[in-house]
This record gives sequence, structure tokens and C-alpha cells, in this order.
Amino acid sequence: MQKNKKKTMKRLKSEQGFTVVEMLLALFILSLIMTVIGGGVTVVKSAYEKITLKAEAQVLVSTFVTAINDELRQAEHIEQKESNQEQYWSFYHAKKGYRMYFVNKNNNIYYKTEISSKERPLVSDKAITNGLSPQIEDLTYENHIFTYTLRIYYDGEVYEEQEISIRPLNEP
Repeated sequence: MQKNKKKTMKRLKSEQGFTVVEMLLALFILSLIMTVIGGGVTVVKSAYEKITLKAEAQVLVSTFVTAINDELRQAEHIEQKESNQEQYWSFYHAKKGYRMYFVNKNNNIYYKTEISSKERPLVSDKAITNGLSPQIEDLTYENHIFTYTLRIYYDGEVYEEQEISIRPLNEP
């Protein structure tokens, strides 16, 4: 072992340098190391993106559940209506002073008043990031309780969902 070390040191000090085979071997080893490191970075980046997307979806669920529940808590004189062959629940909003209902549109949930055709986003579009799309679905009203499912879609598939039940404050 000592002989090999002396021989290598002597060779390094000589002016001959490395052979082509030694250089190719060193490049091959270096490329293997870089491939392993590059693959590891890709895996870590992918995992980070998935975790971040999941966290953003959960925050979006929380934000929309709060916003929808705030509106439904103030509901009075609740009626089931039909428009363009779609049924929806319309209600008088006690604090805002007009009838309204929810509409899924443009990757957001809007509320629409019955006195104007204006739609207003329930939550700012800036709160919806990374291609996530919230939808309020299966809204029902039975025994003085609203029940709905909030689904967050990503690439057309359900990514996160939560079913909520809430009783309006002003209903018996």
C-alpha cells in the first residue's frame, strides 16, 4: 500500500501527467456522482411541490368554508329555485339586505344577487393559486340545516374535499 502511494505521488509530481484512461475514468466517476445528485434534487423538488400544493389546497378549503358559512349563517327565507335547468338555493341575506345564491364559475365561487345580474367572487381571485379550483357542490337545505361539499380541483381531479353542515342563525 505504501509503495502504491509513493508511486502515485511520484507520478503526480512528474511532468507526464495522467493517461487518457485515467482521465476518462475520473470523468465517468464524476458524471455518476452528478447524475445521483441531479436525481436527488429532482425528487426533493417534486416532493416539495406536492407538499406545498397540498398545504395551499387545505388553506383554500379553510378560507372558502369560512366565507360560505359566513353567508349561510345570515340566510333567511330560503327557497329552492330553478334557472337554465339548474336548481339552486336562494336566500335573503339578513345583513346585506338582498336575496342571493352561489355560482361556480371561472375557477372561483361567486355569489349572485337576484336583483342584478352582477356576480361577485366570494373570495378574491388572488387567494386561488397554482391552478387550484374551488367548487361548492351538493348544496341542500333540510330540517333547517344547509349541507354542502366543498371540493378543490387540480388538473380536473378532486384534490381536497370537505363536507359541511351549518344552521342559519335566523331560522327556527
